[in-house]
Amino acid sequence: MVYELVNANPIVYEKKECRARSVPTAVEEYAVEPIDQQEVFDHVRDIKDPEHPYSLEELKVIIEDAIEVDDQQSYVRITFTPTVEHCSMATIIGLCL
Repeated sequence: MVYELVNANPIVYEKKECRARSVPTAVEEYAVEPIDQQEVFDHVRDIKDPEHPYSLEELKVIIEDAIEVDDQQSYVRITFTPTVEHCSMATIIGLCL
């Protein structure tokens, strides 16, 4: 069985530089820590594409502006864009996110 890539030559973009997160100085051990768009992006940016050795960030499958976070409602939504319209790996990427 011959396996053929759906998108054999994807466009690879430069990764954004990681930004330092501000950490409160006096934190209680059991205090609730707020979560924001940057933190969610930092967690998912390095997930590798199932077909290529590049991260989802490098392929622009995910971008920071496509992440919605409402910490008060415990709501996070990540909208991703596969590299091709008919991507057979979109379900797997969605499950990884």
